[in-house]
Amino acid sequence: MKNRVTDILGIEKPILQGPMNWITNAEFVAAMSNAGGLGILGPNAGQKTVTASPEETAERMRREIRKTKELTDKPFGSTLIVGGDLKYTWPILEIVIAEGVQVALLNGVEGTLTEKIITPLKEAGIKIVYRPLNPTIEDAKAAQAMGVDIYVVTGFD
Repeated sequence: MKNRVTDILGIEKPILQGPMNWITNAEFVAAMSNAGGLGILGPNAGQKTVTASPEETAERMRREIRKTKELTDKPFGSTLIVGGDLKYTWPILEIVIAEGVQVALLNGVEGTLTEKIITPLKEAGIKIVYRPLNPTIEDAKAAQAMGVDIYVVTGFD
């Protein structure tokens, strides 16, 4: 099932698993990637407790990324929230780059995507999937100009 999505992400099937925040874990994500799609770790993947520490949140993500790598050699992604104060985004962005995650899913609010977030990911060779809360043509064009690889357009009922 080759198409632009599979070519860009290096996957067999054009299926991207939603990050689903707390529901995902290394086993879930690896199973999706091993099946030929793209598994994506949610922001709190594999966790059972809440922490208010951005550093602890990032270290938890590091552990989940490493567990995922033990279970698959296929591409998988990790989520970064774009918007607000970004105090959780930066430490996780650094972990995603350091651990060599192949894909970053950026969840954001229109107008909050910046080259400050895109540039380090692109320089690390990470593919970027951007899912804005409210997609617009203007936002899609801006994301394309910044180098986003895949733009996700979703709605809300």
